[in-house]
Amino acid sequence: MKKTIILCVLCLLSSMYAKVTAQASWLPAVKDVNKNIRLLECSYNEAELKHCEEINSSSNWEVRTEQAMANGGKLYIFSFTARRDMKDAGVAVAFDRYGWTSDNYVMIPSSVYNGNRQRIVNRSYATGLDKTDYNRKDLALTSNPIPQLSPEFGAPSRLEINVSNAATPAMTMLERGKKSGTILLTDQGIEWDKQLLDHALIVEETPDRSIASFVVSAPGVRERKPEFIGFSKSPDRGIQVKKGDRIVIRVTEITFPCEDVPVLLARFMKDRKLHTAGEAPRNLMPMSEVLTRMVRNIDDRYYVGDQWEYYCPENADWISYGWIGGLMNTYPMLALGDEDHLRKVKNTFDFGLPRAKGKSGYYYDVLGSDGKVLYRDAAVNNPGIGLTRKNGDVLYWMVKQFMLLKEQGKANVIDAGWETNVRLLADAFVNTWKKQGTWGNYLDVETGNVAVYNTTSGAMAVAGLALASGYYNNPAYLEVACEAAADYYDNFALVGFTSGGCGDILQNADSETAVALLTSLMTLYEITGKEQYLKQAGDLANLCATWTVSFPYRLPEDTPLAKLGANLTGAVWASTQNKHGAPGFCTQSGDALFKLYRSTGDMSYAELLRDVIHAHAEGVQPNGKITERLTYCDADSRGSRGDGGKTGWNETNGAMMALEIPGIYVRTDIGSLYVFDHVEAKIVKQSNKQLVLQITNPTAYDATVTIFAENAEESARPLGDNAFLQWKDKVTVKAGKSVNYKLKTN
Repeated sequence: MKKTIILCVLCLLSSMYAKVTAQASWLPAVKDVNKNIRLLECSYNEAELKHCEEINSSSNWEVRTEQAMANGGKLYIFSFTARRDMKDAGVAVAFDRYGWTSDNYVMIPSSVYNGNRQRIVNRSYATGLDKTDYNRKDLALTSNPIPQLSPEFGAPSRLEINVSNAATPAMTMLERGKKSGTILLTDQGIEWDKQLLDHALIVEETPDRSIASFVVSAPGVRERKPEFIGFSKSPDRGIQVKKGDRIVIRVTEITFPCEDVPVLLARFMKDRKLHTAGEAPRNLMPMSEVLTRMVRNIDDRYYVGDQWEYYCPENADWISYGWIGGLMNTYPMLALGDEDHLRKVKNTFDFGLPRAKGKSGYYYDVLGSDGKVLYRDAAVNNPGIGLTRKNGDVLYWMVKQFMLLKEQGKANVIDAGWETNVRLLADAFVNTWKKQGTWGNYLDVETGNVAVYNTTSGAMAVAGLALASGYYNNPAYLEVACEAAADYYDNFALVGFTSGGCGDILQNADSETAVALLTSLMTLYEITGKEQYLKQAGDLANLCATWTVSFPYRLPEDTPLAKLGANLTGAVWASTQNKHGAPGFCTQSGDALFKLYRSTGDMSYAELLRDVIHAHAEGVQPNGKITERLTYCDADSRGSRGDGGKTGWNETNGAMMALEIPGIYVRTDIGSLYVFDHVEAKIVKQSNKQLVLQITNPTAYDATVTIFAENAEESARPLGDNAFLQWKDKVTVKAGKSVNYKLKTN
């Protein structure tokens, strides 16, 4: 009997100890399917949630709730007033979902995709996967440690970020069984003690995954701080509150019928700015000035050695094929049309195309100034592999440059050896696809076999093969391009993200494959005329919007970007591992967004592209250089100007934007226009014969503005590639001045 009593006491003490030491939960303490919103008071022990309880009449806080309709959604305003003094305190709003399942899709822009339920390994930066993961067809998508909902049933499942970790302060979900989508939009945070404290965005699930809570907390306190790789000790803390202090949390909830992920992302695209509309992007630097500066920077990277001359895309005397500029930074230089730049591009092709090439036709990642292959990133530990994405970039941009030369009337410049090497690359993609039905993440450059499986790394190869099918008159290229596009799109539509585009990370979701697949689908639409590709391109554009900053995040006042008054709307986040925003897409102009806008008339695509173009100018430094760091994330270069302006791929994409996107697009038949450049424009006179535009340049630089004007019949035709060669209307507007410009309407 005594033994039994002792055991019972020990069990009781053990139970009590477990309750004391157990992590406090954001989940409802009492299940109530009729109650979907809970208002919570919180207390913290440093960054640990110590206490979380629903507010009632005897709580430390009094709450007033206001509700209004907001363009198809509900705007909630929760005003919390302190009833007494408190330390290490906070409040929160939880939106609960019953009948939940881990099959549901959760997305927080630029940070969480499909709940980030991926296999997690711990690898050093830019080292790639472990050798045991190579040649594994059953390999699960693999990431370094990131905030995630657990993929393991029965395990604790909670992710925590704050708004500095997100491109839009939002949480979105698709409840597949209910065919319902929900978007929760909120503000950056709360004003407190002369600073802005970010909200936290938290998702927690029960071990059986039957209940999930989506939480907006103020202040945002994460138990762990996400870093460039992995986590560190969190600096977040609760706040000291005096009686009468007030905290306001605003949330817009949008719930709608939703069949699948593309429908969810389409609604997100439509409403992502609904809650946080702020100042429009700044007109800082005309696209013509950006082009002048970026061309100068690219020319500064021209290497002259004892044996060879070529354009370097990075801060070293080598060519890095594709990805961040290799055999891509030549495109804007070729587009200039002068003999000196043509000579430099020819030298680059002569050096790069015949070398670093395996027996399969694929290229290794890097070619040194001595003409030998260099190994970096994942290839350091696994020689013989090449990033699939890099080869896809080379195929697309080389064929596009051949087409550009022909349209410039310089077909005689194209060397037969160049064409042969690029054709062999196209053949390699076809051979791998027919043999293995995938291009994987990495390729064995000698055999052509997939070395690392999974991801959307080959997205750009779809457009490359599509262009090559016409250039080389080979229908097999287009056939494989269409098969690969279908596979990539179906996978995206299921899991809600693309991956595999960055050579310095693992297999995290990234923006680079998203814009690559968008470009590929738009290319297929223009070549085949099939409407399915136009619709799918729109779906990928919506995914790109989740990676693009949608609001003017307020940085701490002492940061360099804040002192400059930077508006980071339009900065593009890289990946869920590399948590930073950058000026533009890596590495493209985003012209597929313009084509999509032109074909559909949907202005949201034009606005997205306008934001990206304007954010690029925010990264240009006084010396004319540009940095890839344009971020407010507290995991990476928060509010700083990064590397001082040494980023080759941002020089390249800036020049591409200035060339491939018109400054002003005009539809003469309906008298409408859209301005992409850093100028203002309006139609001041209109008749059957002409339109008169008034163009004002508010910047400190003279502008040469490119105008692309067309009517309905012309806009129905494919724009194709290198279309900028036909845009003859160019208007010079002095800094701070206005001019009128006449356009014929017939």
